[in-house]
Amino acid sequence: MNQNSKIKRNIAIYIIGVLCLSVIGGVVTASGNETGGVIFIIGPILMMLLLRFFGGDAWKDAGLRLNIKESWPWYLFSLLVYPIIITMVIVLGSILGMTQINGNLNSLLSAFGAGFAAQFLPRMIFALFEEWGWRGYLEPRLVALGVPDVRRHLFVGTVWAIWHFPLVLSTPYTEIPYALFFPLFMAAIILTAIVYGQLRKASGTVWTAVVMHGIGNAFGWAILQSNSLTFNNKLLANPAPEGIFSIAIIGFLGWWMLFKRKTKV
Repeated sequence: MNQNSKIKRNIAIYIIGVLCLSVIGGVVTASGNETGGVIFIIGPILMMLLLRFFGGDAWKDAGLRLNIKESWPWYLFSLLVYPIIITMVIVLGSILGMTQINGNLNSLLSAFGAGFAAQFLPRMIFALFEEWGWRGYLEPRLVALGVPDVRRHLFVGTVWAIWHFPLVLSTPYTEIPYALFFPLFMAAIILTAIVYGQLRKASGTVWTAVVMHGIGNAFGWAILQSNSLTFNNKLLANPAPEGIFSIAIIGFLGWWMLFKRKTKV
């Protein structure tokens, strides 16, 4: 078997493995067993470890070096981009009367601070489990096959979005009707995959994607679980990824990262 054939075989094994574990996790979660969430979230990192240790992929392109000295601007980007995006969505929703602030600013900040502190560590761990798989394995393996940026990110984003479906279907994930939710969610995840993929490429390390993903989830969940904000239009002004305002902003960011700046190979 030549090198390209081995890479394609292992990519297929990775995708089948993560999707099967996702379905198993969803079924277990739907039965009321919280273990399902663990089965779901470990899929990407587990398949990456198995294929890098035993599938012959090794570790050269995993992107595990921190590269802080060379890539510190991208770490700063990773820390700030989601807080800025989510704040923009909240402010825009407030201006348009779609988002209501309950109480005063001090109570909002206090509730958010407590929520962020509680969410930070678990969300960062979950982000590591995901990103070591998606941007630490699938992205660089497609690079090894010579797949161009746009096609690569679209492919990774599509698989990544489908991987989420069993979790969505087995939990009260959204109040938006599924006929609207799933197309919006697919668009959001694919556009996010473009941003994360270009971030991984520009920084030369998977850790920037881990940081951006973890901060985004911690910040977002702290906001969504706070009683200090009421989102009256969850289709437009929802700070979750599937909100239309969020999709528009992350889509613009992905477009800029793909076409308006040069990234190193």
